Amino acid sequence: MEKIVYKAPNAPGQHMPDVFIMTQPGMAAKYRAQCSQKGSTGNHHQKESDMTQPPIALVDVVQSYDVFQTMTGRGFNGSVHRPAKADLDALFNTNDEQAIAEEIIMKGEIQNSHV
Repeated sequence: MEKIVYKAPNAPGQHMPDVFIMTQPGMAAKYRAQCSQKGSTGNHHQKESDMTQPPIALVDVVQSYDVFQTMTGRGFNGSVHRPAKADLDALFNTNDEQAIAEEIIMKGEIQNSHV
């Protein structure tokens, strides 16, 4: 498994915790590459060379849509818990689990796990 750690952008006087999700090994990088190809061409059509590979679905990348954080809110050593839904809504401006997972995958730091 891999952990994708999303470092929260903090405004002055505000402290938002870092959060993470668990993904299938190697899948987050493939998903990012697939999404960047779509964005760079301006359309969602696959190139002819990519036609043999089906698009990667988000559900195939994540272990689950559960988001975690450590008790300290920084990094991920120590006890892990799920942040409050209100905290996730404040951090991502949505409570859509898929949108949150996708933003973490696209903007987070991929870290290998020894779990």
